[in-house]
Amino acid sequence: MGCNCGSKARRTVWVLSYEDNRTGGEYKSKTAAEVADVQKGGGGTIRQAQK
Repeated sequence: MGCNCGSKARRTVWVLSYEDNRTGGEYKSKTAAEVADVQKGGGGTIRQAQK
């Protein structure tokens, strides 16, 4: 068994982005990203990413 010392802790974030240069952001849950998208007028793309 290895000690796993070299591995990096990864966490999942939800990234909100827009094609029309509006500012998106990173969120801890998909729901939070969806709420932020609605508050910013909608039309954003939400994707899951590892950080």
